[in-house]
Amino acid sequence: MSDEAKPAPSAFLAEHLARKGPEELDKMQATIDLARKLLASGEVEPYADGHNLFELPPYPWEVSEVAIDLPRCIFLGTVSDLATGTGHTVYFAAGLARDEDEFRRQLAAHIGHTLANGATVKAGLGNFPFSKTLISHPLRQKLQKFHEGRNAPASFFYLGQWHENRS
Repeated sequence: MSDEAKPAPSAFLAEHLARKGPEELDKMQATIDLARKLLASGEVEPYADGHNLFELPPYPWEVSEVAIDLPRCIFLGTVSDLATGTGHTVYFAAGLARDEDEFRRQLAAHIGHTLANGATVKAGLGNFPFSKTLISHPLRQKLQKFHEGRNAPASFFYLGQWHENRS
């Protein structure tokens, strides 16, 4: 492989490994040397596209097209994160989006794609879990106006969080 064809090293990964010390660098180099031998001998073949078990495929909502022909409206979403020893967190979100997928992408930016995928989501401001607790009356009135398209900003996202730990 010519110098021009060699991929650039990851400065972030290099710094991370350097901080782990020389023993870790030796271990990584030995691992890379073994991987090259396995590849050269034909014992192991590269993953086919889409078959790398270490790379999870995206959720459908992460790769869907934005439905630009739909009007923006308010979507609500809620998801619960319960972990032993760290407590119970409920996330509640409201945002302007054209469809549920666009709203989940907004939500994922704040709480991660796994929780965003598990969230209960719906359009509109009807009865929804935790909405009466985490949306004040003035905010509800403003969201209703946004939902109806009156004076809606270019973008809007609200995230409320309820956390308790009883351990």
